[in-house]
Amino acid sequence: GIDTSGLHAVHIDGYQFQPSGVTLFAIISESHIAIHTYPEAQHASIDIFTCAPAGQGHMTLLNYLKVKLRPKAMRYIETQRGNPITVRQQSWFSEFDTNGYEVRYHIKQYLLSKRTTYQQMDIIDNDDFGVMLFLDHELQIAESDAHIYNKGLIAPVVQSHKQLGSVAILGGGDGGVLYDLLNYKPLNVQLVDLDKQVIDSAQTYLRPICNNAFSNPAVQIHIADANSFLEKTHSCFDAIICDLTMHPEKGMSKKREAYWRTLLAQVRIHLTKNGSVSLQCGSEQDKKTLRFFSRLLPQFFKNVSYKKEFIPSFCERWVFASGTKM
Repeated sequence: GIDTSGLHAVHIDGYQFQPSGVTLFAIISESHIAIHTYPEAQHASIDIFTCAPAGQGHMTLLNYLKVKLRPKAMRYIETQRGNPITVRQQSWFSEFDTNGYEVRYHIKQYLLSKRTTYQQMDIIDNDDFGVMLFLDHELQIAESDAHIYNKGLIAPVVQSHKQLGSVAILGGGDGGVLYDLLNYKPLNVQLVDLDKQVIDSAQTYLRPICNNAFSNPAVQIHIADANSFLEKTHSCFDAIICDLTMHPEKGMSKKREAYWRTLLAQVRIHLTKNGSVSLQCGSEQDKKTLRFFSRLLPQFFKNVSYKKEFIPSFCERWVFASGTKM
């Protein structure tokens, strides 16, 4: 790739991490190139630095790597090196969407930015949307319209039962769905989230969204992967709400289909007779994901239906699915 792009390699070295991952580094006459892979996040970072005047070698190399690596999505930023240089805009947070567009949110105040064991977590305060939670740079929930998102998951299960007994929430570490669900007075709620740091941070920074939901006596918190929890529990539930991220399989070393097939099979097993399930299916623009769930859900549940809700902070309509036990 270096040769075909008109750049000139001086030395190339690399390192294979165990059990997976690789870093490659190339010194070139024009500067240097680095590639680092993150298999657990299905991501590769590529840095191409060149001082070649007005050349296109860096773009030629980037396009070459795109053809060879075949990423599902690619995002790049080009920066002019020198003095002065602007590396980061401190007052804006960008969410990159794999459907081909980007949304930027003004940061009134940066409340938290940290890498947890499983993901990057950012919490900001925005002028219009209030406090907002991002995981791996994807918006999860915002104070101003959390009720719209929560309703999309809660309404189908509430409508299916005159009185909710036991309910499981898979994911939902921000506490938003939990808080709104408690208004319907279920007898017991089991919230299962893999990332304890999200739950802890929610109780500090997302109080307008979760309030005191985590301390409600009807609530039990389990720090675990959703699949692992369902495989071990002997409980059955009137309703199971899947409030997981769009790719919960990323940290589990599983393919997407294998993860969801296992999860949906476990959900069906742990629903009571006529029990109901609800989940988010993502943006209406994400046709691939919608086809995925449209194919998968009827294999495990009956009366599968879909509803779209416009969520202002997401800047698009979001799709929610629901069904009942076969």
